[in-house]
Order: sequence, then C-alpha cells, then structure tokens
Amino acid sequence: MSPLENPLDASPIERPDWPRHADDEYPILACVTLDQNGRHALQHDLYLSVTHGRAPLHVANVVAEASPSGRGAVIERQNNALDLAMADLRAFVQECAGARAEALRLHVRMGRPVETILQLAIDYDVELVVVGAHARSKVERFRFGSVSQGLVEAARCPVLVAVPRDFSAMTPTLIPDPPR
Repeated sequence: MSPLENPLDASPIERPDWPRHADDEYPILACVTLDQNGRHALQHDLYLSVTHGRAPLHVANVVAEASPSGRGAVIERQNNALDLAMADLRAFVQECAGARAEALRLHVRMGRPVETILQLAIDYDVELVVVGAHARSKVERFRFGSVSQGLVEAARCPVLVAVPRDFSAMTPTLIPDPPR
C-alpha cells in the first residue's frame, strides 16, 4: 500500500478459517479467579453448556504480570508463576466440575486481565464470556478497576456477569402481576 492510499479503501482480508468453530457449536469462555466468585462463574459456564448441548468450554485464569522486563531471571520467575497457576486452576476446576473437568479446556495467561481475556475470546472464537464479579464499593472499583465492567464495555461478544443470587435484602411485591 502506498503512503497516499487510504487504508479504509483497502479490500477486506479474506478469512477462510473464520469462524473457528462449527455452526452448531457455541464456545463459552469462563474467566475465573480461584475464589467463590470464580466458582460461581464456572457453575454458570457448566450450566449453560448443559443447556446448549454443543458448547465447548474454555476456562481461563489471568495472572497479573509482575514485571515486563525481558531479563532471564524474570522470565524464569514468570514461567514458574504460570506453571503454578495452571496447577492451581486444574485443582480448582477439578473441585468445582468433578467428572466434567476432563472436557474443559484450561488456559492460563499473564498480562492485564481485560486485554488478555479479550484476546482469548478472539483466539478461540467464543460466543459468550462468563465472568464473576466482586462486591466492591464505587471507590474500590475506581481505585482498583473492575474486570467485569471493563469486559462489558470493550467486548465484541456477549458478556455474562455472574453474581451470586441473593434477594434477602429486597422486599417482594405482595401481589405480582399474573402472567399474560
């Protein structure tokens, strides 16, 4: 392309390998932290796969990047952190999914969570991203950020934010409208 050509006038790139899954499949990516919120997201992921029938399940855990330096000691430390994170993720998934754990595709990545999850969604051509949410105040979300909020804002596919079901502090309607 010459420097005078407008890049928007370029012909689209043909992608014979896209989409990367069969038409009747519905790949789902569950992004988990190894806590109760991650357990909740994984349970929703498993439930959705059962109701759909042909939904390959991907489970991802993102390890925060400690240092972007390319030095050998840092790279070795990061590789060790990824190996440890994969072992922890395998144990977590085995505990949560039981016999179904063998069918899940596990991914551990290092980087910024929102960008890394979005890249995984693209790489595996997922139809839905399931993510748990921590109950944080507005100040904490502003200070630390919110992965689920960042995914909802930036994703190019549906995002399900799995929060625990709890209506205990709410008052039900005395006489709900009848179904019509």
